[in-house]
Amino acid sequence: MIVVLDANILIAFGLSDEPLHTQANQILATWQQTAGTRVVAPRLFRSEVTAVIRKAVYQKRIEHVQGRKLLMKLLAYPIEFYEDDALLQMSYEIAEEFNRPRAYDAQYLALAQRLSCKFWTADERLYNAIHQQFSWIRWLGNWQFDT
Repeated sequence: MIVVLDANILIAFGLSDEPLHTQANQILATWQQTAGTRVVAPRLFRSEVTAVIRKAVYQKRIEHVQGRKLLMKLLAYPIEFYEDDALLQMSYEIAEEFNRPRAYDAQYLALAQRLSCKFWTADERLYNAIHQQFSWIRWLGNWQFDT
């Protein structure tokens, strides 16, 4: 099984004050225990994780030392990364088609579409905006019901 993982799920796994922290822990543990599961993401994933951890430190949600350790832990999580011109072009077209202001999220959608697999996100607004057009997008808040 291949799954595209949104950075916000790994963030929710790492930061205990995130609303979907429990579900993030459960889904990641399940994937780690399921033989043959490949977790993939676009390369921008690493930058998103870094930015959010730094923001958590800036907002004093966590201490600097804790942020540094958490960043190292999250960046070490086993994920296969993808980035190529075709993926970026596809993400641009998806963002245009759905009138999205940025193509960041569309990179995840493009990758899931390319690999014909599910895309898991903790972004409920994104999920609500496009789930009817992309049957393979899953919202982490539905984890216990939709595996």
